[in-house]
Amino acid sequence: MSRQHHFLLRLALALPASVACGSDSSDATAVDDTAAQPSDAARNDDGTLDGADGRVTGDTGGPASDTASPSDGTTPPTGEGLAAKYPRDEGIEKDPAVIFHSDFESDLAGWTDYIKDPARISVVNDAATAHAGNKYLSATVTKTMLKGSLGPYVAAAAQYRFARTTDTVYWRYHVRFVGKSAPPHHWVRLAAGNASYDSDGLANTVPPGNGGFWFDFDGHDDGLFDFYAYWYKMRSGRCNDGTAVPGCAGDQGTTYYYGNNFSPAGQAPFPRDAWFCVELMAKANTVGKSDGAVSYWKDDALVGAYEPGKPHGRWLRDNFFTWGPYYADEGAFAGFDWRSSPDVHFKKITLDAYYELGSLTQREKDLGVTFPEAQQILYDDVVVATERIGCRTK
Repeated sequence: MSRQHHFLLRLALALPASVACGSDSSDATAVDDTAAQPSDAARNDDGTLDGADGRVTGDTGGPASDTASPSDGTTPPTGEGLAAKYPRDEGIEKDPAVIFHSDFESDLAGWTDYIKDPARISVVNDAATAHAGNKYLSATVTKTMLKGSLGPYVAAAAQYRFARTTDTVYWRYHVRFVGKSAPPHHWVRLAAGNASYDSDGLANTVPPGNGGFWFDFDGHDDGLFDFYAYWYKMRSGRCNDGTAVPGCAGDQGTTYYYGNNFSPAGQAPFPRDAWFCVELMAKANTVGKSDGAVSYWKDDALVGAYEPGKPHGRWLRDNFFTWGPYYADEGAFAGFDWRSSPDVHFKKITLDAYYELGSLTQREKDLGVTFPEAQQILYDDVVVATERIGCRTK
């Protein structure tokens, strides 16, 4: 099942066990995708494509790249950015560039909202497993949950709402996928908005430029990651040129606006049962310009950067291709025009493990695998800052 073919709205984090059930853009609790019509440009949850989406079955990330990161889960010992100034993250929370820090040693202290269900979200005291220290956060969704009263859409999420706004965010966390757990249907999210806009995660919706924007950072069964972004100048999947004009080249017959996909070339699959470090960067644009950007590092190696002038690639429908069978060098990426108002700033992060029964079942069928009963993802050593952080050194 493709991302475009499901019906849920994720949860209202402030309400421990509730699930949002509408797609009204004024509903701050609505956070995922509503149904759409089939498309030959649809991305499947297993990372394969129904058509013109660049990621093909068995492809492990396109051409080799000198920015590809190691996949053994190790952390370079020297550190980069703020981590170099604060070995083992000791005192990092006091740095003026740091907005938020959580190593879970004080459990969920500081997190604004989280699922109040210990079967899904819990802090575990286990120094042998923790990335560092004694504790870590465990997010778990089981097949039984998906088939029960919570399902068929279940999230295990923790959210932090920034105490101060910013136009540039770096977000680092250490993560560990347990066993053969399936990557989530959608994973972590960085959201921006004005003082009243709180509707990040609405599906098939073009957010207002003076309201907000957001992106998910998602993993796939092939071990690769991509950005899945919504903003006021996003492209539709209806037409080859990203517009929604009936009769256009490649007309899909239905207008829809789902997250635009950005899958960096040269990725190495993430490891299993081993901690690895992810750092995301997002920069809001200067109003009236396309100078916004996103980047990500894995284990302190830059994997992908989308900003004015790079990378080179090709827009096709709602995807910007930098590798794969639909790649062509049609010029440099122009950058993101994320917002039309200076009142829109970054405002919250969400760690999530959101699963949908239908897509999980379809992925098992398509891949010929059986995912375990429990899908479990572990998190540790989270830092949000306004400058480069780098992985925690031990």
